[in-house]
Amino acid sequence: MSKDNDKQKTFTRRALMIGALQAAGFTILAGRLAYLQLFKDEKYASLSENNRIKLQLVAPERGDIIDRRGEPLATIEKNYQLFIDMSGMKRDQLGAIATRLHRITPMNDKITERLKNVKPRGAMRPELLKENLTWDEVAKVELHALELPGVFINLGQVRHYTLADEAAHLTGYVGAVNADELSADDQPLMRLPEFKIGKNGVEALYESRLRGTAGVKRLEVDVHGITVREIDKRESIPGEALQLTIDKRLQFFTSERIKNESAAVVVMEVNSGNILTLASMPAFDPNSFSTGIKTEYWKSLNADKKVPMMNKAITGQYPPGSTFKMMTGMAGIEAGIITPQTNVHCPGHFYLGNHQFNCWKEGGHGTVNYKRAIVESCDTFFYTVANRMGIQPLADFARRFGLGELQDTGLIGEKQGIIPDPEWKMNRYQQKWTGGDTINCAIGQGFVLSTPLQLCTMTARLVNGGYAVLPRLEKATAEEIDALKTIGVSEELLMLTMSAMSDVVNAPNGTAYGKRIMNPAFAFGGKTGTSQVRKITVRGQDQSKIPWEMRHHALFVGFAPVDKPKYALCVIVEHGGGGSAAAAPIARDIMQKLQEIG
Repeated sequence: MSKDNDKQKTFTRRALMIGALQAAGFTILAGRLAYLQLFKDEKYASLSENNRIKLQLVAPERGDIIDRRGEPLATIEKNYQLFIDMSGMKRDQLGAIATRLHRITPMNDKITERLKNVKPRGAMRPELLKENLTWDEVAKVELHALELPGVFINLGQVRHYTLADEAAHLTGYVGAVNADELSADDQPLMRLPEFKIGKNGVEALYESRLRGTAGVKRLEVDVHGITVREIDKRESIPGEALQLTIDKRLQFFTSERIKNESAAVVVMEVNSGNILTLASMPAFDPNSFSTGIKTEYWKSLNADKKVPMMNKAITGQYPPGSTFKMMTGMAGIEAGIITPQTNVHCPGHFYLGNHQFNCWKEGGHGTVNYKRAIVESCDTFFYTVANRMGIQPLADFARRFGLGELQDTGLIGEKQGIIPDPEWKMNRYQQKWTGGDTINCAIGQGFVLSTPLQLCTMTARLVNGGYAVLPRLEKATAEEIDALKTIGVSEELLMLTMSAMSDVVNAPNGTAYGKRIMNPAFAFGGKTGTSQVRKITVRGQDQSKIPWEMRHHALFVGFAPVDKPKYALCVIVEHGGGGSAAAAPIARDIMQKLQEIG
């Protein structure tokens, strides 16, 4: 009996202990619940609301780029994009979705593989799977929506360039944000998978103005983060419509005219600097970057020896050849080394010590003054002037015309060119300047390098009365034009040089006489140039019989109309052979078209 009592007491103690533990646990749980409800209700109500409402950025519409007449150069078109919201999904579920999607709308293998291997619960935002879906693909995705949880179609935007390769280097293109760009500008908008920014040209230069301001959507989502409905939306603000100085018709005509060459053309207004044409060929289709450039196309661009990705108008640096002779002659007259009437005899060569420098004309030009030396492009005259003057006055004079200096367009890749002097050579090569260096520079060879943009600026300053105009992509105001400073060259000297350049084209002894415009109302003036890319030993060598990359560059600078200049132009044809044969005909056609369209 005592044993039964002991067992009963033991059971009762254990029951009491268990009951006490249960009561204590219940008391703790009730206390915690009361604490959360009474003291933490606001905090957890807020967290609950945040889980229920999701904010989503809305990319703004990129601003249009238009020409001087309001014609579109770059616009926005509809872009159907395929996204997936992976919040709350399991990996095996994603794999099945990826397989189904690939059957409906074939995707890049890398995207499919990434989708299968991604960690769904770590996904903070929807994943962009594919852009530029056709209407047929959109319809198929919508038809199979129940089989594709989390998959949705978004109506986005794609950049469209109306001139394609005819203005590719000018407009530039847009592309996805890379890691370096994100580290430099870590705005939330930059992290949107579909967001694109300007990568080159005007797109990059005016990125902040073209981009616009993001909007925000408030979305109701379920426990897995899947969107249930849109609650409200703050509309995005589109980017600015950017109007350039470019004339679309002239840009198209010019690019088509040089399409079969490796060439560049710049045309600007001489009084304002407004750029009417900035063309470089061959080029690329910027629309291919908007829609995702194909590997084969990218490889072909990089393999082309004519370098279609380079903007030759601002990045190409070339010996200006005879287009530089106006600088040498005017510098000599201004320095008092010669006068407009000074005569120099040209026997076809010039001696500096024992070294012979040839004139392009084997028999020589006879006795010539400054004007005739420009018209017939006599090398010996300018050898003589530079040798008497020295390099420093010539270098200082050329810089006043914008040579050897950045033109400050802001476009990526613009080069400075080179106007050399003794200090430059010592810094660059640790060598002293020689008389032979001066002789070579006199005719735009040797160390002298210029971009087409610089040579066009030089011409504009020469014919606008000597004002320090700079090239512009946005229209200059009347106040900005009035504020232009003079470069300090006498009107008489400028008029003399303009007269000589008119005769280059319109006088029977001019080097470009055969390329003149027959209608006198459209007459233009200019200067031909031919620059060597390698030293030749045979004067008058047939350029067509040597490899293309060894031929001379062909140049032409010009202005129109001849009586009251409004436009300046520079043409360069890489390895074109000769300025008169290759560059002058292009200049003629562009000058005629320009004056016809006004």
